[in-house]
Amino acid sequence: MRNITKPTTAQCNLAIYTLFLLGEPKYISCVRLAQILGNLSHDSVNRFLWRENYTPKDLFDEVAPQIELEGGTISTDDMVIDKPYSHPAKAELIDYFYWW
Repeated sequence: MRNITKPTTAQCNLAIYTLFLLGEPKYISCVRLAQILGNLSHDSVNRFLWRENYTPKDLFDEVAPQIELEGGTISTDDMVIDKPYSHPAKAELIDYFYWW
């Protein structure tokens, strides 16, 4: 894992954020994490992510030991662009799917 670049005042940290990503099945956002924890603001999560500038590879390296790589498929999409035709409310068959 990469080294932290600067001391941070954000209450969020890598352990909290990683557990959130692993545990939240559908809605991943700074606001959602703040709603779940209650004592953490979405601004704190946003500052943490902005300051540390983690890449998808950093996240994968953090969670890789917990992933079973035999007999399954991992599909990720880290794009943050607007996808108007992939919104679940606009298309009946499009949604977030997880197979365990």
